[in-house]
Amino acid sequence: MTGRIVSGSRNIFIVKTEEAAIYECKIKGKVLKDVKDFYNPLAPGDLIEFDAKTGLILELIPRRNFFTRFNVKGNAPQLLAANVDAIFCVTTPASPPFRPRFLDRLLLQADAAEIPAFIICNKMDLFSSVDNETRLETEKRLSDFERLGYEVLRVSLKTNEGLDLIKSKLEMKPAALVGQSGCGKTSLINALIPGAEQKTGILNQKYDRGNHTTVMSVLFENRQFSVIDTPGIRRFVPQGIAIDNVQNLMRDFAPFAGKCEFGLSCSHQTESGCKVKEAVKTGKIHEDRFESFVRITGELGRLNKALSTQFV
Repeated sequence: MTGRIVSGSRNIFIVKTEEAAIYECKIKGKVLKDVKDFYNPLAPGDLIEFDAKTGLILELIPRRNFFTRFNVKGNAPQLLAANVDAIFCVTTPASPPFRPRFLDRLLLQADAAEIPAFIICNKMDLFSSVDNETRLETEKRLSDFERLGYEVLRVSLKTNEGLDLIKSKLEMKPAALVGQSGCGKTSLINALIPGAEQKTGILNQKYDRGNHTTVMSVLFENRQFSVIDTPGIRRFVPQGIAIDNVQNLMRDFAPFAGKCEFGLSCSHQTESGCKVKEAVKTGKIHEDRFESFVRITGELGRLNKALSTQFV
């Protein structure tokens, strides 16, 4: 039979067929052909062939796409969602604080996977509670994302602001919600799909950040929506992206790739004749985005070096 992965932990997976029948399945021999190197072999959204009598997963149907990150603790790539038509990057203006560099990483991963990405700025009812400087800088960064072609959906579940707009973007399209802990992804699921009744958490008051309430990705769907709720992430390390390709994937950097005095070998940090640094000075690239570029490429470099030494 053919089914879609709804959720999974260790070697136990919940599978749903087109007829809405639910099965609990395992991977035959705990190793699935053509699936290797991942922290978890399957993700919600994956289509598989399985034996309904034995509950054994026999084969993974080739994916259209997948969204992943590098799991530092597990020291391996982690699948968060598969076969989706959109990634909704969820953030907040406050509680937890707005983190644009975190969004930079999510958007980079989505663009690398060639999955359309949207930004949901949730909890907009809290926007008036932040200080004026923070509010202006937050709006400036959101506007910069819009300038780069990312649609920003400003949402408040308390006032229902923007909820209908999310529904219009989600309708008939499988999507995944990703973001840091405490940004309200699970609350959005509950609002979009009545009956999901997902457990929501409260912020860690000491650190003003979310606790991990959703511990694994789960697929929720009704007649209108198909949404994958992913675990809250505090650290997002891009995965499967070559260092040299970061500048091509970051939309504001791409127009300047290869145009520096040192061409594609320019690191955009210390070299003379760097068109990227000129673009930062003229405001064509936001200085915060440049800082993201430096941190991401540096992190990928250290990660690649660490992984290569494991096999020496």
